[in-house]
Amino acid sequence: FSPEVSVTLKGDAGCNITTSLQRSGIIVSAALRVMHPDLYWARMETQVRLGKWAAIYELDEMHHHLQHWTSVFNVVSVICNHRTPPHRDPKCQPAAFDIMTTTSIYHPVIMDFMNLGIKFLYDSGSMLASSCQLVRHYMNVEEGNWIVTVWYM
Repeated sequence: FSPEVSVTLKGDAGCNITTSLQRSGIIVSAALRVMHPDLYWARMETQVRLGKWAAIYELDEMHHHLQHWTSVFNVVSVICNHRTPPHRDPKCQPAAFDIMTTTSIYHPVIMDFMNLGIKFLYDSGSMLASSCQLVRHYMNVEEGNWIVTVWYM
């Protein structure tokens, strides 16, 4: 067992990134608490245990980031102006969730959960959640500038 701080979060720039993600981390965590309370509490327990572990082993940088990381999700990706081909996330556990949020200005697009036969209007400011391993999904933005923040476990 040897978790470590991602390269992106190392140094002063990493502290700024962690701080800038705090508000959205709280929002997606609150959403998970409503959608799946058991998973939310299991993730909270994991974060607390990881923080204690980092403190015991004097992993100061990791401990610092864990103290300021407000999300129960341990990974966030920011996708800008990029089409997402149909995919699943096979490295996720089947019970794990993706929570995807959108910002910026673009024409309304459709998020297609292909294997479920469900399509969602995915306007700016929307939040969708799905099982990251089980649900095959994609979206296609034809024009405009957009950002999708994907939180996952």
